[in-house]
Amino acid sequence: MTDEDFLRKLREAFSIEAAEHLQAMTSGLLELEKSPPAARKKEIVETVFRDAHSLKGAARAVSRGDIESVCQALESVFSQWKQKDTPIAAETFDLHNRAIDLLTRLLRMPGPDTGPAERAEITELVRQLGGSPAAAPANPPPEVPAAVPPAPEPPPAVETDTPQLAETVRIRMAKMDTLLRRAEEMIAVKLTARRNAAELRALGGLLEAWRKEWAKVRDLTRTGLAGQSPAALARLAGFLDWNQGYMHSVEKRLSALAGTAERDERATATLIDDLLDDAKRLVMLPFATLLDVFPKLVRDLARSQGKEVALHLHGREVEIDKRILQEMKDPLIHLVRNSIDHGLEPPAIRLAAHKPAAGSLTLAVSQLDGSKVEIAVADDGAGIDLGKVKASAIRNGALSAEEARTLDEQAALALIFDSGISTSPIITEISGRGLGMAIVREKVEKLGGLVTIETARGRGTTFRIVLPVTLATFKGILVSVGGQSFVIPTAKIECIQRVRRDDIRTVENRETISFAGQALALARLDEVLGLPPRAGVGPFLEVVVLGSAERRIGFAVDAVLSEQEVLVKIIGQPLRRVRNIAGATILGSGTPALILNTSDLLKSAVRAAAGPRPARAAEAGAAARARAILVADDSVTSRMLLKNILESAGFLVTTAFDGVDALTALKTRDFDLLVSDVEMPRMDGFDLTAKVRADKKLAELPVVLVTALGSREHQERGIEAGANAYIVKGSFDQSNLLEVIGRFL
Repeated sequence: MTDEDFLRKLREAFSIEAAEHLQAMTSGLLELEKSPPAARKKEIVETVFRDAHSLKGAARAVSRGDIESVCQALESVFSQWKQKDTPIAAETFDLHNRAIDLLTRLLRMPGPDTGPAERAEITELVRQLGGSPAAAPANPPPEVPAAVPPAPEPPPAVETDTPQLAETVRIRMAKMDTLLRRAEEMIAVKLTARRNAAELRALGGLLEAWRKEWAKVRDLTRTGLAGQSPAALARLAGFLDWNQGYMHSVEKRLSALAGTAERDERATATLIDDLLDDAKRLVMLPFATLLDVFPKLVRDLARSQGKEVALHLHGREVEIDKRILQEMKDPLIHLVRNSIDHGLEPPAIRLAAHKPAAGSLTLAVSQLDGSKVEIAVADDGAGIDLGKVKASAIRNGALSAEEARTLDEQAALALIFDSGISTSPIITEISGRGLGMAIVREKVEKLGGLVTIETARGRGTTFRIVLPVTLATFKGILVSVGGQSFVIPTAKIECIQRVRRDDIRTVENRETISFAGQALALARLDEVLGLPPRAGVGPFLEVVVLGSAERRIGFAVDAVLSEQEVLVKIIGQPLRRVRNIAGATILGSGTPALILNTSDLLKSAVRAAAGPRPARAAEAGAAARARAILVADDSVTSRMLLKNILESAGFLVTTAFDGVDALTALKTRDFDLLVSDVEMPRMDGFDLTAKVRADKKLAELPVVLVTALGSREHQERGIEAGANAYIVKGSFDQSNLLEVIGRFL
């Protein structure tokens, strides 16, 4: 192994160790910020000091001088905390958390070759922590040139990166010992299989000997017995006597072999099931792996929103398949952001409602049974305003005003899972796009889970997610459609019933059947999957009912074959995300079969029933033409940047150098959207937005504010002025801007 290969492997191990040290320091700083008792405080300080010291040494060993410099500065600060038992100023925690964020970013870089921006940030951060970059051993980051002023300390920023789970896991020796014993027991299976193979070869030899003896007398049977010599008849009689005993012997050996094979099949099935269960446990991680990242995430989100949040974590020890844990990162982050941004009120409003100033946010994981877990994300905030949900759905075209009036509570709550539905009055970098909850449901259903909502106005909201413990196998119903076999997960099937073809009715140009005393929409699975239709045979139709409550649809299939345990095979690129298909499996016969995605099937059935609507066609035609956008910004550089981005996306762009110039342009020309800075001479972005809303002709014009002012107060001013979206330049990127604009055009 070369030195470069050794260093690469060493850095891979360092990344795992460093992530653990950073998580421990993060947890310690968060607990210190809550002013624990003196004894506990001393214990925490000692822990974070040791973690900083260990990380510094490990960084030095792999030539990561950038990480070593920051750790040395932190170590010096923690050392002072140990020596001086004085209260820690609250504002210092922001600086230390910035240091942890910087270390996290540096750790994700492949090597010590940091860019100028990172080197400048390291130098300034070390200075603020009270250290000296020159004192850092190995490869200290260079000083910032004197001509460059030190960067001002930014406000607490919300960590937008999704927390990463480790690519390797630590396994207890007890689990490894159990797995080894299972593997050793498979040796007996191997020996038995070898013995059975030898027995089958011996039987093959016996049959070959029988064929040779039969060949000697076969001609006698063809010509008939009449006219045969006594010697020939004697030879045939001798063969028949021998054949009877010979066949009896073969029959006994076959019977014994069949019994052995049955016993081996049962033993092998048990061994394989146990081995599979043990192997599954190897890739199961405790929820603590994911939950431990939320205290800091919640702290940063709460501070950016000007709110106080008390986070409660339960069920950290519950284990689940690592693949499911990885997939649940984004949904849980969306739910936590929703709870803080939409659910929990600011302290002043909570106090006025006779609530504690600090809102309560709970993430609780519990084991429902051996195969399922439940995740509950609960807050004691304002609850979900169903009126706002319905209004957003009407604006988005998801339902009409008449349908909204007749909608019950559960159906209205289900609307928040539709893409584009949001109760936020403005789009920010945290929320307002109406995509988060759609992502939550899509991810959960893809994993074979279920998400439900409980809410009460003024008392809070709880999201409950039920998930399988593992993804490897599940029970599925095998159906035949269009001459092909498909698997439908049993957990997603409400029932299977036989329906007389004569009982199918047509309601509003759609086939329906009677189910539980109500009309149930009927879809032909072959049509939904795009397979050639087959003529129905017989008076009955097999129907598989999928979904629940208002999302229930019956799917007609050619035949329901059987229920069996299914081993999931993931489909690779470029077929990883094919509509209506969740994966594949190999049946017992060796034939491959596709596993159907029930969530997609329900959507496809509704889409097929609705068909193309003229209104949608008109909307698509209108979207095809180039839209006109006005960009207002007093900075020439910012104007040109925004203009280039938008023109590259196909928009017609006009620029204005301040609010007055922009208002003049709006009154002389027609625009589809306004993008404006906030801080501008003569008329700022807030005043410009207010004047646009006050003008009857311009009142419906979408307004997107793009500014460096990221505080909660400025965002609230944007809402009051009537802006549709508020993008902070610190978190701005090209795709973010185009995504927001795309929602309004």
